[in-house]
Amino acid sequence: MNVINEIKTLLGMEIKLAQMKLKDGVTVIEAEAFEPEQSVFIVNGEDKIPVPVGEYELEDGNILKVDVEGVIAAIEMPEEELPANEEEVPTPAEQEMEAEVKATPKRIVESVSKEMFFSEIEKLRTEIAELKLNKEVVKEELSSEVVVEPLTHSPEIKAEVRLNKISTNRIMTTQDVVNAKLFN
Repeated sequence: MNVINEIKTLLGMEIKLAQMKLKDGVTVIEAEAFEPEQSVFIVNGEDKIPVPVGEYELEDGNILKVDVEGVIAAIEMPEEELPANEEEVPTPAEQEMEAEVKATPKRIVESVSKEMFFSEIEKLRTEIAELKLNKEVVKEELSSEVVVEPLTHSPEIKAEVRLNKISTNRIMTTQDVVNAKLFN
């Protein structure tokens, strides 16, 4: 991508890309124009990474939708929810709790994923310990049941030796005659 930009700069065709920040205030995204069907990238130093599929809240409050990786599907204005009845107006305590939940969803997801990860590790450790214990028990059972007698040499048993004798008084075949003339 940098080579293309350098060539365009040399030819006087420099393209200025629009940049916006996401709601977190840190992540910068970049596109030629923030319109549907335009390519959009996450800027990471000099690297540009296509934006993954999903919905992203921009710093100005708009919502950027990406259906295909790196391509803007739509940019929508956020829908403001107004209470239908006065009975459904949340209490100040509920508002405070909702604000706290909205402020820390990343931390909650992170802590839940860490808990799941560490609980899985603990399960695996207990399974490994059980398997090691079972292995030792099986070894003890096998060693107590099997009695191995030492091997000794028995001179009474002799192996039968079979010899195949080739007759020298046989009639020579055509092949034998040819071989005799070639190799003698």
